[in-house]
Amino acid sequence: MRKCFLAICAALVLLFSSVGMTACLPAGFFVDSDEDDALHKLEIFLDRLQNEDKEGLKELFAPNAIAGLSGFDESLDALLEYYDGEIQSYTKHGLITDRDKDSGIERKWYVKSSDVTTTTDVFRMAFYWCAKDTGDKGNVGITSFYILRFKDDPNPKYSYGGDGLRTPGINIGKVYLFDLPDDE
Repeated sequence: MRKCFLAICAALVLLFSSVGMTACLPAGFFVDSDEDDALHKLEIFLDRLQNEDKEGLKELFAPNAIAGLSGFDESLDALLEYYDGEIQSYTKHGLITDRDKDSGIERKWYVKSSDVTTTTDVFRMAFYWCAKDTGDKGNVGITSFYILRFKDDPNPKYSYGGDGLRTPGINIGKVYLFDLPDDE
């Protein structure tokens, strides 16, 4: 009985010691990096897209971004119709993280581009995702999503960013319309 009591006391001392030591660790020590967080969000999106989980996909969009859009549910249907095949792989094309602190309000956005290879096609995707807004939680989520078949991209050597306008909602088949430098 005494050994059991000592073992429990030792475990409690270790637990309280480790909790106390975490106060000395740098901020964000146990928090995923922005890249990890954005990748996790992409994987959740792809899982829901693959499973044709319309309600699950809708939950990923920022409520404020889609509140004013007429036909958002129809655009989800169009996305599920456009996207085809089973995911085989995806490549990520970097991440842009934008932060803003104004009057005590913190905001953070991810701009993420990926190519998704399925059993039938390759799709280019771009996300504008509000990861944090301490002033209005209704802004958190995908604000703008773009998808395009790789074969339809006039600039396939560049990361896909949609039309560059960050148009709210789901945007299918939109491309960057500005002139890009020609190869020599």
